[in-house]
Amino acid sequence: MRPMRLPLSLFLVALVAACTADPGAETASPQQTAAEAPAAPAAPAAPTDEAGLRAAAASALADQRLYSPVGDNAVEHYLALRALVPGDANIETALVELLPYALIGSEQAIARGDFTEARRLVGLVERADAELPALSRLRDSLVSAEAEAAKAALAAEQEAARRVEAEKLAATAEAEAEARQRVAAATPASTPAPARARPAPAAAARTPAPAPAVAATPAVPRPSAPAAATVVPKLVSAPQPRYPLMALRRKLEGEVLLELSIRPDGSVGNARVVSATPPGLFDDAAVAAATRWRFEQSPAPVTTRQVLRFRLPREGAQPAS
Repeated sequence: MRPMRLPLSLFLVALVAACTADPGAETASPQQTAAEAPAAPAAPAAPTDEAGLRAAAASALADQRLYSPVGDNAVEHYLALRALVPGDANIETALVELLPYALIGSEQAIARGDFTEARRLVGLVERADAELPALSRLRDSLVSAEAEAAKAALAAEQEAARRVEAEKLAATAEAEAEARQRVAAATPASTPAPARARPAPAAAARTPAPAPAVAATPAVPRPSAPAAATVVPKLVSAPQPRYPLMALRRKLEGEVLLELSIRPDGSVGNARVVSATPPGLFDDAAVAAATRWRFEQSPAPVTTRQVLRFRLPREGAQPAS
């Protein structure tokens, strides 16, 4: 903190205090002074009498010890004097003029993060003038700065913990990788036996016993004979499908591939759309028409596929399939 110029009134207060402090000291004999000299360094305690406090306050002002160090500064000495001599105008004036310096000191302590010193100085300001308008703002600033510092400290602690955890995970992964490398380096020496045992299946394949079984499996696809024997019954009746009104208006043609299940009595038990061009436009009409078809009777159900073509009527004819 750079030196600050004190108001003239503070110097006058200090001068008056120095002049009125301990008059008996001027008439003391040299022998008394010599006797008291050795005891001075061993008695650093702050004075409690009015004369001593005035002298201490004047000394603190002269040395620019306005609000520090603790216990030996002008603000604390004047506060002690005010308690001893209430209503003294000079003491009140000195405190009023010292308050701005204490305020500045507390703000500087908050800015550098010295919250212990800041709380001490805020306490001095409150003792000097509890109704000071700037006191509330100063308290809020201190509370906010302490909260921000606590948050930053917690974030730093969490970041350090994350770093430590990441280092542990990296070390574990590295150890596992080294272990896998050691196992991989050791396994080739123990695996030649299975490699030599592989020719055994080849030798077994050369034996004539399994040959008939292998030849029997390809014979499974014999369903070709029933397929050849399956004959699609002859279509006896095929009512024309109704041409969809949307396709008629848009003058669209198309076709639908159906898969039909023909019952032994020749009726269609199920009709399913396999594909359609265009998709979805003629599907319903095709299925509805196919379910009305009739085939010749057959000894067993038959599944077949039929294509229904939808063509626009030409020269006044009805749409045909």
